[in-house]
Amino acid sequence: MLNLSSEDNNKRKKRLKSATGVAYPTGYVFFRGAITLMAKIFTKPILYYDERIPQAGGYRYKPKYYFRNSTSKIGDCQAFIIAANHGLIWDISFIGMFRRGLVWVCKPHFCVNPILAQINQRMGAVPVFRPSLDSNMDKNSPERIKALQMASYEPTEVIPVVVSALKRGVPAIMFPEGSRAANSNVEGAKNGAFRASFMSGCPILPIGLVGCSREDRVKRTAIMRRRVIVGVVGELIRPESYMHLATKKDRENAMMHDWIQAINELRLEGAIKLKDL
Repeated sequence: MLNLSSEDNNKRKKRLKSATGVAYPTGYVFFRGAITLMAKIFTKPILYYDERIPQAGGYRYKPKYYFRNSTSKIGDCQAFIIAANHGLIWDISFIGMFRRGLVWVCKPHFCVNPILAQINQRMGAVPVFRPSLDSNMDKNSPERIKALQMASYEPTEVIPVVVSALKRGVPAIMFPEGSRAANSNVEGAKNGAFRASFMSGCPILPIGLVGCSREDRVKRTAIMRRRVIVGVVGELIRPESYMHLATKKDRENAMMHDWIQAINELRLEGAIKLKDL
């Protein structure tokens, strides 16, 4: 990872002013529509147990007019953190299953282009620089690494942004694995989503996705040969259930352990449902 000068760092922060994690309602409607359209053309996403989603189907912002950078509460529905396994790019299409504006933590590549950055950031994108991946000299040149850094938050900066949005009633989607995984093993998950849960008091909503990992059985529809992706929504994992543990690290690790177990069970159920379709 390169050390940015103070001048570059100020430019980076100025560029990220619109990456508050709070989407414009009109912008998110457009984003959701585009994602849903792509999903319908290339995939057939099926979501089970959507009644487990807090205020499922609700798309409400209150009050009607608000300042995105203020601390006023804009959501009248319970906020939560969607934490799903991350296989292929098609699992992102499940964002379109949720009708509420979302914080979506993403890789910096979505925001390197200044025009795309302004659009995506105003639709809830919070880009984060991943040192282990984005600063890899074998894959990226020093110029590319700097461009990625200039377009994103540092890992220590992104959690407060997400927590701020959650406290204002905006749900977030985070992939604990941090990047698309080559297999269905989620044991390498990071604790960012669980730290945000404890800091905000918002629960984790586990979703097991099947059909979007390289190891998953591929099933296609008879018409248009669309790839079938199954998502199974689990029960909420609430941070208050772990407050009896002594340290913050113990609480985060216990919640992450329960999330991994939940994802494995949901994926197993999803694989059975996919086979029976």
